Amino acid sequence: MISLKLANILTNIAEVKKSDPGGKEDVLSLMNAARTLRDDPVIMDRIIKGEEHGKLNGIDRYCYGLIKEYLEKGRIEEYDRLALSYSDDLIKFIRITGLGRKRIFSIYDYFRIKDINSLKCVFKGNSDKDIIKSAGLRKDLLTPLFLERIRWSLKYYEGLAGKTPRWPAEFFANKMAASLEKLKEVKKAQITGSIRRKESLIEDIDILVLPKFNNGIYGFEKSACLLKNIGKLPFIKKLISIKKEKNDISAIYGTIYEINAEIIIAGDGTWSRQLFKTTGSRKHLFKLKEYAKANSIPYPDRTASADLNSEEDIYRSLGLDHIAVELRQGRDEIELSSKNRLPDLVKMEDIRGDLHIHSKWSDGLIEYSGIIDSAKKQNYEYIALSDHSVSNYYGNGLDAERLLAKMSFMKELRKEYDGIDILMGGEIDIRKPGVFDYPPEIIRKLDIAIASLHSSFTNSARQNTDRAVSALEEDYFDLLAHPTGNVFGNRAPLFIDIDRIIEASAKYGKALEINSYYMRMDLDEDNARKAKEAGSMLAVNTDTHRPGNMEMMQLGVDLARRAGLEAKDIINTMTAEELKIWRKNRKKTGRFL
Repeated sequence: MISLKLANILTNIAEVKKSDPGGKEDVLSLMNAARTLRDDPVIMDRIIKGEEHGKLNGIDRYCYGLIKEYLEKGRIEEYDRLALSYSDDLIKFIRITGLGRKRIFSIYDYFRIKDINSLKCVFKGNSDKDIIKSAGLRKDLLTPLFLERIRWSLKYYEGLAGKTPRWPAEFFANKMAASLEKLKEVKKAQITGSIRRKESLIEDIDILVLPKFNNGIYGFEKSACLLKNIGKLPFIKKLISIKKEKNDISAIYGTIYEINAEIIIAGDGTWSRQLFKTTGSRKHLFKLKEYAKANSIPYPDRTASADLNSEEDIYRSLGLDHIAVELRQGRDEIELSSKNRLPDLVKMEDIRGDLHIHSKWSDGLIEYSGIIDSAKKQNYEYIALSDHSVSNYYGNGLDAERLLAKMSFMKELRKEYDGIDILMGGEIDIRKPGVFDYPPEIIRKLDIAIASLHSSFTNSARQNTDRAVSALEEDYFDLLAHPTGNVFGNRAPLFIDIDRIIEASAKYGKALEINSYYMRMDLDEDNARKAKEAGSMLAVNTDTHRPGNMEMMQLGVDLARRAGLEAKDIINTMTAEELKIWRKNRKKTGRFL
């Protein structure tokens, strides 16, 4: 996708410019433009059609010129100069480590590393001691912890292979399904697989197609012909493979969206069973078969009774309550279903507010009217404008003086908008254990105080964890934002002891954030589940910076459902009054009851 490719190029340029004297303005504009391209799929189309930069919120003249240069020449001269020395993946890797260019480039230069594979060879073929000795660099620049971070980041980088965030993939999957339904032979098309299970990261797109002609005996010849016609659609780049099974036929295609799609041609009589089969994870389906076998129940395969007209019917035939798509993971959902103990999963309509929204006071680019309109559209009772604090240099963080000025501004803003509580929030950096960007007397003035770590990548797990726990111990903080620091493809998670953080959160009655921004999704579902089991509360927020970000709340709710969370586990399902009571009483009671 060209917008993501350009966003990556702009971010790479910003990474290198961070160490240039006086380069802050360029870095800020590059980062703003990159995030705008990532978050707004329409913006690229507007630029291609010739819209000028003055009408494009988040794209200034400098970045607009770089984008136009790429569209006209297929390259950016400024970026080409950087790429002469270091490949695209090596520049991106600097961001992933969070360690900065100086020390990373020193390793690249000494070992003459030109791409990510040669970097892997150096670190897989040499011990830390050998690398430090052979490189001849100062020990304060090349410490064992620094090298551990590189190895950790390499492992993270390798783990990204073949994966993409669901949000942009689902956007294009919906376009594909809509195109398929316009074909005269097609009755309906349904997205299935990992997208239907609402996984945060996916590897491909699965679409189940029901043609009008398969309403009796399955027509293999007609179905194969349909797949051939689908291969001519504009979003298809190439046919990769065709698979014929006993009861259906399918094809895997490469698409112009740089993600593969499998199209499965269904039959009318087996639609529900095929939807059931293609939705559940392999582990879920395996455990269902084992459960059926252990209880002497016929497994509802595609040749089973035609009375199974829905997925509810299928689970009922196994003696189970219907299992929500998000829970079909092969964990404990089958046991819970058999005992009528499935959780009452949180729903989007349970969310009463968003506590993590950035405004123009820091690095947000959404108008206040847009924030309020989005909040009202989602029937929120309250929102919190939680801007960065002074340590977040590139986030235009507020010092204490600007924070107090914002408090005065908020009083006037509340008068302008009726029908919704606008809370004064702050996302406050933890400098070191017990030391925060604002003193306690200022933090206590906030309606919502969010603690966060943004620059801790050269620290040990103990150092980072001590910092986070020190904020959770203080009565004036309400929650910890994006606890592991992960940003998909841009930043490997911090070294941090998440179990100790979860324990502290439960002990001191604080909340941990599920950050709904599609490239964060942090906490992930495994840690969110552990947090619930430990007795910690969660907050589902969007970390909004751009128009459209507030709608990503659904992604966080999807993750919460996959973690088995109920409305009672999440603080922003409370009313505004209940939230105030929770803040007041949490030190005494821990969880809100």
